Amino acid sequence: MRHRFVLALILLICTASLSTANPGGEGDSIQSQQCGGSCHGDAGQNVTSAAVVSVVAQQQVWAGLLTTVDVVVENPQLSNQRMLGVFLLINDRGAKDTPAHEGWEIVADPNGGANNYVEKSVARSAANITFTWTLRAPVAGNYELLASIHHGGTSQPEHGNSPTISLSVVEPPENLPRLSSDFTPPSTRSLGEETTIELVTDDVDSFSVEWRTEGGVTQSLNVSEGEFTLPAAVNAGKIEWRAHLNGEGPTQTTPWFALISQEPAWQVEEPALFLQGMAMMLLFAGLVMLQRPSGGGGGEKIPIAIDATALVEATHFATSQLPPPLASAPATLPQLVPTPAPMPTIPLEGIPIGWSMEQWRHYGQGYLDKNEGGGLQ
Repeated sequence: MRHRFVLALILLICTASLSTANPGGEGDSIQSQQCGGSCHGDAGQNVTSAAVVSVVAQQQVWAGLLTTVDVVVENPQLSNQRMLGVFLLINDRGAKDTPAHEGWEIVADPNGGANNYVEKSVARSAANITFTWTLRAPVAGNYELLASIHHGGTSQPEHGNSPTISLSVVEPPENLPRLSSDFTPPSTRSLGEETTIELVTDDVDSFSVEWRTEGGVTQSLNVSEGEFTLPAAVNAGKIEWRAHLNGEGPTQTTPWFALISQEPAWQVEEPALFLQGMAMMLLFAGLVMLQRPSGGGGGEKIPIAIDATALVEATHFATSQLPPPLASAPATLPQLVPTPAPMPTIPLEGIPIGWSMEQWRHYGQGYLDKNEGGGLQ
């Protein structure tokens, strides 16, 4: 009966993560709108979100050049986890709907990666949230973009779509001042580090650069030999920069490029952590089964054989996969010093002739008991 309980407990622990919803999110990825069980459960379980979603982009884009697309989410009614997932899509059919299916290249997503689906934790005070993607445009033609959101609600997961917008991608003039097709702006950096960028351009005689904090005042930067330096970030967040390009063709202004500064996340070796957890669970299960039932039952007790050595070895293997703990001085156990036996009282006439003091220590009390009834003075 006891081992059945332990097996049931193990099954419960192993299946605890197989839920139909993941309120903590699943992480950024390249993902279709029909995300199945990987976001918030089957799409058929979702209800329509009360949030208003819109996509903002230039209606005319140069083929092969960089552009930015903003997804604005207004008044999202989020769950207590405050997690919001946003898709950038090309259709609402739930298949072949990522921008890459029509040749768009995601250079940077709102979190500094290169994904069409991203998740963010939203502050309770935020009424409007903007997600910005940097894209490299495909070949000339007419295209459509839209966005979709997923988030937890009061009782069920919620989703919502934006209206679809149309974009015209055209070939740039031959002498158009522009960023080189080989140039990719950096999207992330560490805290406390300045960022120097060398701008690679085509048909550009000169350029100027300006930057701003999110929602802050625009400031100019010095440009020297085609390079400029963005100031270091003290706190996690993002700054934006753009360049004004001058040449024989019409002057061009690049989109605002976001540079995200964030503290490095604590990383866990998931396989090693899983092995350690399983080994500890098996160890405790074995200890429970080793306990003999108490009480005065008259029936024969059947011992349960447990390989305790294997359990300990499994635990040692699992813990050895994790980073070693900080070194500490080994604890020392106090040495036990044997206490010598007490010396019997020596009578007035002294110890028997021929005895040594060591013999008196061991046999003197017996001599006193025999000859003097205790002999203590």
